[in-house]
Amino acid sequence: MSNDTAHSDSPSARSLGTDSSAYDPIGDSSHSQFDDGSEVILAIVDAVAAATDRDLTAMSPLYDTVDPESLTDLVTSARDRPIEVSFTYEGCRVTVSSDGGVVVDPAEN
Repeated sequence: MSNDTAHSDSPSARSLGTDSSAYDPIGDSSHSQFDDGSEVILAIVDAVAAATDRDLTAMSPLYDTVDPESLTDLVTSARDRPIEVSFTYEGCRVTVSSDGGVVVDPAEN
């Protein structure tokens, strides 16, 4: 496959899919995607690690910030309208949406 066929708003952005995170240098944010409830927490932690350029093991556990089970239940439950949940983790603003998206905005320096 040729890289010439790939399209992106940013040449350094990677495509999103299961178990992947991508950093958007234009928006200065990290994005991740989950397909089902078993992937929500990993998608969050991967996106924060990408945004902060840190190893997963160097970060505090997510459960110190938010209840992972409640968050997963909330964003994966069937609803008539989409929902978004935002919180701060590792100094970043994390937004998780019921459409499977995770967006992490690093803290301003």
